[in-house]
Amino acid sequence: MERNVRLKWFYPYPVETIWDCLTEPELLKQWSMRSGDFKAEVGFKWMEVQPARPRMGWDGKMYFEVLEVIPLRKLAYSFKGGPSEGVITLDTVVTWTLSPKDNGTELHLAHTGFKGPKNIFTSFIMEMGWKNKIIKRLEKIVQQVVYGER
Repeated sequence: MERNVRLKWFYPYPVETIWDCLTEPELLKQWSMRSGDFKAEVGFKWMEVQPARPRMGWDGKMYFEVLEVIPLRKLAYSFKGGPSEGVITLDTVVTWTLSPKDNGTELHLAHTGFKGPKNIFTSFIMEMGWKNKIIKRLEKIVQQVVYGER
């Protein structure tokens, strides 16, 4: 049993603008949970700690590794977590795909690999987070970049 999250948005801005918001460390810090220096390079690894309290079966730590980079088109990274150090029970992949469309950019998000009942339940929670929190913060940063407020 497996579930994947697939979402898309349209921005009336060039692909370069959206790509910068997905890959520039200073912009990422403003909309994503990433606190360290990010590099859009295959093999780059980082770890984040959820600011909210950990939940049963999850210690609040998220582990990432860049898996694929096609500048201005695609960014993919692993997204893992578990109940304790060295124990991974969530092993997923986040893929951002950018496509020029109608003088703007269509942005696709695929968060894939939620396997088993517990992780499928987690996928619904994460999907709501992508839709209601993360993407709204990204949209705010895109606006700041477009209107020179950064």
